[in-house]
Amino acid sequence: DGWPGDHASEVNELDLELYASLAVLVIGLSKSGFGGGVGIVAVPLMAYALPVDRAVGVMLPILIAADAFATWQHRGAWSTRHIRNTVIGALPGIAAGTIILWMLRDSGRLVPVLNGVVGAICLLFVALQVWRMAGGRVPRVPDTTASGVTAGVLCGAVSTVSHSAGPIMSIYLLEHRLEKRVLVGTLVMFFFVINVAKMPTYVGLGLIDADTLLTSALYFPLVPIGGWLGL
Repeated sequence: DGWPGDHASEVNELDLELYASLAVLVIGLSKSGFGGGVGIVAVPLMAYALPVDRAVGVMLPILIAADAFATWQHRGAWSTRHIRNTVIGALPGIAAGTIILWMLRDSGRLVPVLNGVVGAICLLFVALQVWRMAGGRVPRVPDTTASGVTAGVLCGAVSTVSHSAGPIMSIYLLEHRLEKRVLVGTLVMFFFVINVAKMPTYVGLGLIDADTLLTSALYFPLVPIGGWLGL
C-alpha cells in the first residue's frame, strides 16, 4: 500500500515529526562524513512522515543546505578531477531523470514507482554491505574519465528520481583509494552541484512549492546539528 506516510492521518503526528527530524539529522551526519551510506535511510524516514512525492520535494532544499554546510566543513579537501568527470556525466543523467519524472507524473504512477525505486536501492545497498562483510569482493571500478562520466550519468538519473544516488557515487570513489577527507569532500561537492542543478526540475514538476519550502525551512535548524555531530 506504499509508505506509511501515504496514510499519515492514521499515524500519531508526533511520531511523524520524529521520523522527519531523524531524516534531517541523518542527512547532516552522513554529509559530514560519519556513517557513510547510512544517509540513504533519510529518504524512507522522510517518506514515513510524508507521502513520498512530497517527501522528495521537502528533502531537496534540506539536502542543498546540508551540502553547503558540509562543503564549508571540508573546504578545499576534494578531487577536482573526479568532480569534473562525474558532473559532466551527471548533467545528461539529470535530464534523463527529469524526463522519467515527467512521464511518471503524467501517467499517475509517480508515487508507486518512487516507492519501488527507493526501496530497491536501499535493499541493494544493504545486500552489497552484507556481501562485503561476508568476505565477498566487489569488482574495482577503473579510475578513468569514462568510468567517472558513467558513474555521473547513473548518479544524476537516480538522484533526480529519488535522492538515492549516494551508494553509487560512494562505490565509485571508494575504489580509488582517496584520502578519507578528500573522499568526503568530493562526495559533498559533487552532490551540492547536482542537487542545485535538480531544483528547476522539481519546481517545474510541482514537487517543490510554497508548502514544501515552508516544511523544509522548519527543519533547517537540524542541519548544522547533524553536521557538527557527524564531523
